[in-house]
Amino acid sequence: MYDKLLYDKMSTDRDEMQAMTTNVLRLTEHPPLRRDQAFDRLRDAIITGHFAPGARLIERELCEAMGVSRTSIREVLRRLEAEQLIEVEPRRGPVVARLTRKQVAEIYEVRALLETAVVRRFALEASNEAISELRRIYEELSVARRREDVSAIVNTTRQFSEHMMRVVNHELINDIHQKLIARISVSRVLAISVPGRLEQSASELAVVMDAIERRDADSAAHSLTIYVRNAGEAALKRLDSAPDGISG
Repeated sequence: MYDKLLYDKMSTDRDEMQAMTTNVLRLTEHPPLRRDQAFDRLRDAIITGHFAPGARLIERELCEAMGVSRTSIREVLRRLEAEQLIEVEPRRGPVVARLTRKQVAEIYEVRALLETAVVRRFALEASNEAISELRRIYEELSVARRREDVSAIVNTTRQFSEHMMRVVNHELINDIHQKLIARISVSRVLAISVPGRLEQSASELAVVMDAIERRDADSAAHSLTIYVRNAGEAALKRLDSAPDGISG
């Protein structure tokens, strides 16, 4: 009797997890480009931690959850591998990539260099309209923070940086940043999962936004450096507290 109850519970837990995955990955009924939408949904699910580092991504289950063909899923997986969000392991197939402590530290080191250069130029060169648009994104991010919506926080913070990148139009910085953006987003989820970091980052970014609107390039660059440095320390703290010492 006990064995049967245990088996029933395990089956129920498995069914609940599968249903949750289906809800996370489900596409809209008539999307214009199902393959692109499948990529966005699976990418977001990995970044926000729905799939844990090291978790296997089984093609058949993804096809069923998302309602797309195996050909489409394989293309999605290839794109995720190019962004280094997944790895293909011998005999296991695609698994969610792990980020080491060294990789996270290097990501934040490079972020500080790139984003500080960009914010300095943005504060000096951006039009009033471009700064107003940045303020709009900033306010959208504030709403996402109040809701504690991790996916919205990650996506809107990315928009905040990418808007400045587009306006500054530094091709080399933009190319490097695009190659890192997925792993930056994963690291960001690590950072904001540390208690108190979400509130701290809000205060830090408010100082950056204020300096930009005053066109104080030095203050904007200095404040952004502090913001990125503290985010990096939070991400590493979260990484160090993980049970296996690694996260993705």
